[in-house]
Amino acid sequence: MQSTRLASVGIVGAGTQGSQIALRCVLAGREAHLFDVSSAQLEGALLQVRSWLDDRVSEAELTPEEAESSWARLHPCETLSECVANADIVIEAVPERLELKQAVWAQIDDLAPPKTLLTTNSSSLRSSVIGRDVRRKDRTFSLNFGQPAENDHVEIMWNAHTSPESKEAALAFLDSLGFIPLVTHKEISGFSLNRIWRAVKKESLRLVDQGYCDFQDIDRGSILVFGWSQGPFQLMDAIGLDVIRDIELSYYAESGDESDRPPRLLEDLVAKGHLGVKTGQGFYSYPHPEFEQRGWLRKHGDN
Repeated sequence: MQSTRLASVGIVGAGTQGSQIALRCVLAGREAHLFDVSSAQLEGALLQVRSWLDDRVSEAELTPEEAESSWARLHPCETLSECVANADIVIEAVPERLELKQAVWAQIDDLAPPKTLLTTNSSSLRSSVIGRDVRRKDRTFSLNFGQPAENDHVEIMWNAHTSPESKEAALAFLDSLGFIPLVTHKEISGFSLNRIWRAVKKESLRLVDQGYCDFQDIDRGSILVFGWSQGPFQLMDAIGLDVIRDIELSYYAESGDESDRPPRLLEDLVAKGHLGVKTGQGFYSYPHPEFEQRGWLRKHGDN
């Protein structure tokens, strides 16, 4: 299996990450089978991928023929079985909740061929814990994509069971999709670079939640002082504040440390349905956020 090109990809979960992963797969010539329990979510993902392909044609990054060929490689699936039946690799991208991921992995393990690699797109959870009861432990590992429609980096983390053949196949697969794999060699909650981002995110949220600083000043400072292309609150809005909250909850569930509990500021936004870019309101308002306004970078924050 590992010596064969991983040509058929099953993607389980058609949210923000799943749709972007599907785009990268079809652009790289893979057959991408996309499934979601929500038909509305799946339809939205298809519209989004179509829009991204059209944008690339308008920007002369793709020819119309290349866009149509890529589109033809995207296969929406009505059932999980259809999605994974012939997959060489399955990428699970459901919400960041351990029990949900474990249940989905158990179903995939029963439905996918024995040859199939199985991975999770998770920011904080360990594949060995998600796959506690699966049989194909030697074919499991973790991925953490950033914004795969735009960025080329991806964190990859092995567990104690991942075979050398699976590692080789996974790295070759990611390389063929144009990604730069950043490897965490042994398991730790949150990967390596993502733990660094988590420290920034956690402290940024704490400072704003406790009234020390305005979130826009943290974003401006991150850009001006550290040279980042965007600040932590801009990035959290892009990821989705519900996703950020779920990630923080997974750390809290593991540690039991009150400092790991999501701050009230974040919980309140999620409770209001203000999830960031995808709902039109998060820390910023969309589609025309404040940081796109002329002079925003030099403007002072609230008093």
